[in-house]
Amino acid sequence: MRDGKNRRMIELFKDGLILLLTCSAFWLLAQTPLVGPLQDLFREERTQALPGQSQGESRGSGAVPLAMVANVPGASSLPGGSGVPEGSEGVRHGVRYDQGACQELFQQVAGPLVEALSSAGAPESISRRRWEKALTSSLGIYMDFQGEIPMPALVGWLSGEKTELTATVRRLVLTVWEGGVDLYYRDERDGLYYRCRSEVADPFSLMEALSSLTDNGAFFAFESELYQDLDPDTLLMPEAPAPAVYTASSPMSGQEALQSLVQDLGFSLNSTNFYSTDEQVARSGDDSVRLSARGVAQYLYEGRGKGGLFPVLRQGDAGELFDSVETCRQLALSAMGSRCGEARLYLLSVSERSAGWEIDFGYSLNGVPLLLDSGCAARFLVEEGQVVQFSIFLRSYTATGATSLVLPSRQGAAALSAWGLEGEELLLTYIENGGDTVSAGWSARDTRTEGG
Repeated sequence: MRDGKNRRMIELFKDGLILLLTCSAFWLLAQTPLVGPLQDLFREERTQALPGQSQGESRGSGAVPLAMVANVPGASSLPGGSGVPEGSEGVRHGVRYDQGACQELFQQVAGPLVEALSSAGAPESISRRRWEKALTSSLGIYMDFQGEIPMPALVGWLSGEKTELTATVRRLVLTVWEGGVDLYYRDERDGLYYRCRSEVADPFSLMEALSSLTDNGAFFAFESELYQDLDPDTLLMPEAPAPAVYTASSPMSGQEALQSLVQDLGFSLNSTNFYSTDEQVARSGDDSVRLSARGVAQYLYEGRGKGGLFPVLRQGDAGELFDSVETCRQLALSAMGSRCGEARLYLLSVSERSAGWEIDFGYSLNGVPLLLDSGCAARFLVEEGQVVQFSIFLRSYTATGATSLVLPSRQGAAALSAWGLEGEELLLTYIENGGDTVSAGWSARDTRTEGG
């Protein structure tokens, strides 16, 4: 009897000891630096995805093109086993101003693109004529990212790897050759064209991805005399686009909106002071955010050294440039992703500075770029491994169900010529002027460089 009672006492003591040790372990974990990254990880999963995207798409979203063209020559010119029915004619399938269709096509060719980028040989300079042949005469896929993306950022998004390619690209092409896949691109820094050959990428994967597409008449300006005054790589469709009309509104109003914003950015409300001048201001130590009545939020780190709230975080093995771009992209999504409605962020440009980079992002609406008087939707300044300043334009867009009235591309091209804008790209855009709605129309974009 006494032995049984003693055993029960011992078991109760053991249970109490286990509970005490478990509680102690959780307390110690909460005091260690590890809890910060874990909190950031779960917070990132909640805030990164854009409207209409799943969490799994968030990492690669920075690399999705805004326009694509698949070129499939007739079956007689393709190697056996391509999957194209015998006797079939050539196919040209273009996707533009349709975010969902573009993302779907990109997912089909992302595998071959990653293989080609990861195994690309040294760049070889090519002629303009060879570039045009790659666009129109070879089995392949053309991708237009609209923004100018450094290769380290593109490869980092797609594979997480480091690359020796240093070009800044907007347009690139994958084509099939007998032994592998060729990667063509224009370097936006010098305006010249290059080819990298991959003997590792599987050409049949690319063939299979494109084999089921149907022709929709897409063409480039250099293929028609009617469009000889445009940038030759302007992508055109036989029918006039019918882009949606969107309402535009500010998602920011009052101090509560600012509190929500800085909390999403990672500020601790317990250590943040809020006050008003001509703007709403939040300050925590050397970090501050100012919110204007127009919805422009400006962050500034006024300290010295690496004590700011937003250090550049290592994202893998892709290198410092990619780490900086991805850190800024995640910050932009934390602030803007849940507030911009149906708009989508894309990388607009990266400019090198003496101590880091200036990194800009733009808004697009269903694959149509949105033009702002500030030039970009978000601008980040990275210096010595941390984000020291950024400015973001917080605006929300919702489709009304109506469509914009847009001239056919022929009339749009004629208008550019009449305005003396020969050689520029004809591009559909929305223009943000502070009104209640935004409609799309044709704009001119100068794609020429001093070297091109």
